[in-house]
Amino acid sequence: MSAVLLFAGRAVRRIGRSPDVVVSTVIFPLLLLLTLHAVFSSAVESFEGGAAYGQRLVPTLVFSGVMFGAIGTSTGILTELENGWIDRLRSMPLNPFSPLAGTILGETVRAVVAVAVLAGVGYAFDFRFDAGVLPAIGFVIVAMLAAISVGCVGAYLATIASSREALLGPLNAVFLLLLFLSRGMVPLEAYPGWVQPVVEHNPATAYVGLLDRLARGGALWSSALTVAAWTLGFVIVFGVLAGRRMAARGE
Repeated sequence: MSAVLLFAGRAVRRIGRSPDVVVSTVIFPLLLLLTLHAVFSSAVESFEGGAAYGQRLVPTLVFSGVMFGAIGTSTGILTELENGWIDRLRSMPLNPFSPLAGTILGETVRAVVAVAVLAGVGYAFDFRFDAGVLPAIGFVIVAMLAAISVGCVGAYLATIASSREALLGPLNAVFLLLLFLSRGMVPLEAYPGWVQPVVEHNPATAYVGLLDRLARGGALWSSALTVAAWTLGFVIVFGVLAGRRMAARGE
């Protein structure tokens, strides 16, 4: 655990030193907030009977900040695999999963930053934590779980990518599909019928839906169980595979 915390602290310090991570975590979601609110607010609010679009949009963009910020972390893992830094760690009395676990734990701090910035700016667009203090804390925790999930996916893709370009292409494509085929942008009923099953079972829909309910209020247990299942699945499948590939280097 001490090694995990050491690597987590290193990951947190790197966030402030990486302009691309800051842009993808904070600047890009803020630009999306301004753009999407200006373009779609009237249509969506009319569709939903006057409900503030900002209330729907901010949870979605918190998730997008978590997702796209993970790209910078993934490219960092790839760089360290290529320059031999991960291999040098193998000469130390260190659990081989510690660097990966610490890096993904550091992702949770980035999620907290995304929540703080977007919720603060979203206040000007009618976003509120109407459900109270405890659900607001749950909102932050769910954002952290999302960061762990996408961090595991990004880390695994970094371990199998042959180059930076081979990593960035699939990551950007997957994350954009998750974002735009979710219930965060517009209600499910606004999508064509043949797309609705994809939107309904999209993991982004699960995370964004729970974030939305934690902010507005509403039934939580079903959404919470779905998010817990997705998080465990991502950690067990992609996290373990990424850790095993990093641990097996040089054998």
